Amino acid sequence: MQVGSTGYINANENALQNAKMHGEVQTEEVEPDSTLTLEEELEKSAVEVSLSMNAQVLLYAMNSEDLSKNNSIAQKNVLDFLSGKEVEGELSLADIGYDGKPITELSVDEATELIGDDGFFGVNQTSQRVADFVFSFSGDDIELLEQGREGIVKGFEEAQELWGGELPQISHDTQARTLELIDKRIEELNNNENI
Repeated sequence: MQVGSTGYINANENALQNAKMHGEVQTEEVEPDSTLTLEEELEKSAVEVSLSMNAQVLLYAMNSEDLSKNNSIAQKNVLDFLSGKEVEGELSLADIGYDGKPITELSVDEATELIGDDGFFGVNQTSQRVADFVFSFSGDDIELLEQGREGIVKGFEEAQELWGGELPQISHDTQARTLELIDKRIEELNNNENI
């Protein structure tokens, strides 16, 4: 789409001619500038619409480029993470305590075992790691525990949004188990305060 006045003039003249022939030009609906003829007003409107469309196309292209660039970077980061690569300033498998075979090199059976009930990435171990993280910064402070709980709920919602739909059941089960562990700790602390 190009902005060129002669192209618009020719296109607008043709559109105006066709509209006049078919009785589609209604001057009472058009509020022309008193210094412009109907043709000039239509041309001006067409140029404004065209410029607006060009701006939208340009913004869309820029957004698409940014999204594509960011998506490529995100995909590389995930691949680095799953392959066990340690990148300065980025989370690695070792950072979360995983010292097994890189995820990208696992067989189907090995991967299935890792996400099984008692596997490293299964519901029990993952929820315990997440809960332990919350416990590590909150200590026995009920307010901090509740904030950590809220953070887990928000993080889950953000992950679901990024996922683009419903997360797998294992994610729901892990969140439920994590919240259960945190709620249990909050309840214990509340009971201790009431003694």
